Amino acid sequence: MESIERAPSVPEVVKKIYQSGFKLNISRLDAAYLMGIHTYLEIQQNFILTPSELERIFAIVNDISSGMVESLPQRFNHAINRLLKNQLLIRVDGGGLGQMPQFDVSALGKSIIGHLSHHETLNRQNLTIIAAKIVSTLSDIRRSLDSSGSDHFWEESVRLPLKHVVAELITAIEKRQKGLDLEQDEVRNKISRLLDKDWLEALVACEELLETTSTTLQELYQTLLSENSAIKQGLNEISDAADQSSQPRVLAVIDGIYLRLDQLEQWGKERVGSWSQYYRRVNDFLQSIVRFDPNREMSQRLVEQIQHYPKSPWFLNLLEPPVYRTLKETHFPGNKKKVTRVLSCHADIEEEDDDGNLVLDLMIEEIKQRLASSQSVDLVEIIRPFLKEHSLSRVYPHIGTLIDLVLKEINQHPSRSSSWEKPLEDLEFELQNLIADLK
Repeated sequence: MESIERAPSVPEVVKKIYQSGFKLNISRLDAAYLMGIHTYLEIQQNFILTPSELERIFAIVNDISSGMVESLPQRFNHAINRLLKNQLLIRVDGGGLGQMPQFDVSALGKSIIGHLSHHETLNRQNLTIIAAKIVSTLSDIRRSLDSSGSDHFWEESVRLPLKHVVAELITAIEKRQKGLDLEQDEVRNKISRLLDKDWLEALVACEELLETTSTTLQELYQTLLSENSAIKQGLNEISDAADQSSQPRVLAVIDGIYLRLDQLEQWGKERVGSWSQYYRRVNDFLQSIVRFDPNREMSQRLVEQIQHYPKSPWFLNLLEPPVYRTLKETHFPGNKKKVTRVLSCHADIEEEDDDGNLVLDLMIEEIKQRLASSQSVDLVEIIRPFLKEHSLSRVYPHIGTLIDLVLKEINQHPSRSSSWEKPLEDLEFELQNLIADLK
């Protein structure tokens, strides 16, 4: 069985091209001359050029580039030699054996002309047409699989159509991708130029460009996914048959097509994603800047302030409010005890309420005595004896009442302790103390 063709390695290709001595150096004048030759051939519907025709075309290039008329013949000969040396123009008279030299544009020259003249962009229509041709070719290959199984059949009826027809059609899609990329660049440049001129006039035009391009990319990506799915379905059937017939050369071509289809999908996904980000940034700029400052008054004032800063310095005032330090930083223990409560009968609750009111009366009486005798008021010191005699549940609910009473009676801001204190060491309770020195 014939072995699979080995693809050349990178070092082999680099060495071959380097040793060939090929160089490409095309100037602006040579590019214009090449385009002039191409246009002349299209108008005349002829693919052979004589030296006199080439000289007439070069005279136009010389006139546009403001070249010297006296040296036209010499400059014309130099231009022809450069195009021949760069393999952009070729002799078609037997390599110089003919009596009258004849010239034509080479394949390399035509590629450069195609790049300079126009860029075919990928759209929904041409993508659908090309994909339909691919699917049709795959259908023909699938139908022919039942006719023969010889190696010659797999080579002539399967591998070569896959390699030269399907692969070339995918190449056509890839070329149009590059055209669409260039078109997106042109749209972005156009938006930049519009925003540089007049914001208000550019606003609607920019929004329309953004919306149109975004819709086009979304439709194109959805079409690409749909068509790729149909193409891969046809390839799967051919791949299964080639695998059963042990045709590694066919399987290698199919794997290459699979890879390029995956790259097409990834390209579409990346373009939609990158354009979505650009759409969002520009739209935010239009809404928050252009609509907010249509006459550029704020931006112009800001530019002027920055330019004149050395002569008239200005500063930014920042609010720095004081930190509120009466809140305690909470530390959660590792093992937290469960909160439990013993249910009491109605009579016990009434008894606790009575005791609580009694405790409150006693604490209020203590504070009033201290105020009357102009003694210092220390909240922790006052409630500590009551916590020794009564439970925390009977004392704690009245602490807020005591604080209100102290603040109303002394008519001044008491000194506050920034630390939290335990009234009793064996009690899991902390209180931020309130101290009022009345002496």
